Amino acid sequence: MLIGNKVQHNAAALRTALLGKKMVRFEAPQMDSIVPQVGHTIEEVRNLDKSIEIIWDNGIVLNTRMKMSSSWDVYRKGDTWRKNVKHADVLIDVQDWVAVCFDTPEIDVYHDFDPRRHPILGKLGPDLAHLDADIEEAVDRMMEYEERDETVADVLLDQRVVRGVSNVFRCEILWACELHPYANIGTLKRAECRELLTLAHEMLQNADVSSNNLAIYGRQGKSCVRCSDLVKVNHHGEANRVLYWCAGCQTAHEPLVRPNFTPLYIERDASIGDSHPAAKQFMNEIISLRDAG
Repeated sequence: MLIGNKVQHNAAALRTALLGKKMVRFEAPQMDSIVPQVGHTIEEVRNLDKSIEIIWDNGIVLNTRMKMSSSWDVYRKGDTWRKNVKHADVLIDVQDWVAVCFDTPEIDVYHDFDPRRHPILGKLGPDLAHLDADIEEAVDRMMEYEERDETVADVLLDQRVVRGVSNVFRCEILWACELHPYANIGTLKRAECRELLTLAHEMLQNADVSSNNLAIYGRQGKSCVRCSDLVKVNHHGEANRVLYWCAGCQTAHEPLVRPNFTPLYIERDASIGDSHPAAKQFMNEIISLRDAG
């Protein structure tokens, strides 16, 4: 099997086993960099030319380079492993599945880069995972956000405004408030920002992320539990993170134009007409025939 085909095959198996699952165990004996944290949810698996990236909801990325002898094997609990556990370079346990990487020449773990979340670019906001987090300071930062046309979905992940909101909770909080994820932050009133952040604080104090108690995250293609409309998923923002939402009931402050997408309508000047060369030629022929007649 060619290395590119093998990478695609391994990545497909990993998506089936890991996506939307909370990690309960992580082992990488030879790794000395930052470590993905237990309790966070795996939200994406990317297959590159000769490597596989696994991305968690807090922006941590695990990159494993692949060669012909490398593999990511996926096992159900109780399955007999095809290779010796002593040769495992990485192990990811999500309770019902275990994913194991064998014989990778290189392992790298890093933060998925978003320049607006970098600490150097501004003082960090309150951490909502803390019991005594200053909600009003977070509200002030949201109300004073410089880019007033930025989406609320992106602002919730900006650590200059607030910390502790993982991508899973971002989707759940916006759904709970029936707030459109593409709403411009400049359209929200102070009371709405306070409601959003207070709910986020409460959710993080009772953080129990599992597929059984999530209302919107990971439910793409399924019916919304509130309005029965279809749950959508797409990538959004500078960091291109996965975003789950329901167009049926998340309608508060819905923008006329979705950011980074084609406008829902295009204004045209009727006096100008169609500027396409073919249209101009057609109109010139019509005018010529009319004048000749």
